[in-house]
Amino acid sequence: MHSVSLPSGFALFTLHPSLIHPSRSSLFPPSRLSRGFTLLELLVVIVIMGIAAGVVTLSVAPSADRLLNDEGKRMVALFRLAQEEARAQGRPIAWEADIQGYRFLTEDKVRDGADDPLRPRAWPVEVSGILAPQIVFGAEPLLPPARIRIDTEAGTRIFEMDAFGTLIVKR
Repeated sequence: MHSVSLPSGFALFTLHPSLIHPSRSSLFPPSRLSRGFTLLELLVVIVIMGIAAGVVTLSVAPSADRLLNDEGKRMVALFRLAQEEARAQGRPIAWEADIQGYRFLTEDKVRDGADDPLRPRAWPVEVSGILAPQIVFGAEPLLPPARIRIDTEAGTRIFEMDAFGTLIVKR
């Protein structure tokens, strides 16, 4: 310890060596500072990160509601494609659905080619009931409006198609 004397009127005090030479800090011994992390500490961090990643993965799993919304978006694109194809070829294409799924028909046969975008598709969730008219896409630009109702365990989803063939997903 070092003593410092001050002019009169000031108290005498002593400074701790670590304040004079910070490298001599007694809080962390030099051997601890130079060692780094132990294997056990690294393993604990990796386990915690793995658990956090698992929780995030489980919370991002698609719900029935999300799957049905995605299927609605797919149907929007398929309806546009069916309408464009029917107009370009001059042959009608019909769409029909049941509780297993939906399909597009041309001249009373199902389009079932593996690479055909208008191939039959199953619903992504279990459907308990469906109310859907057969929709026929033809050469004419305007279609009769249609309403498709799909009942699932998650609830009811309604799709409405306007005269231009645009499908709107409603809850």
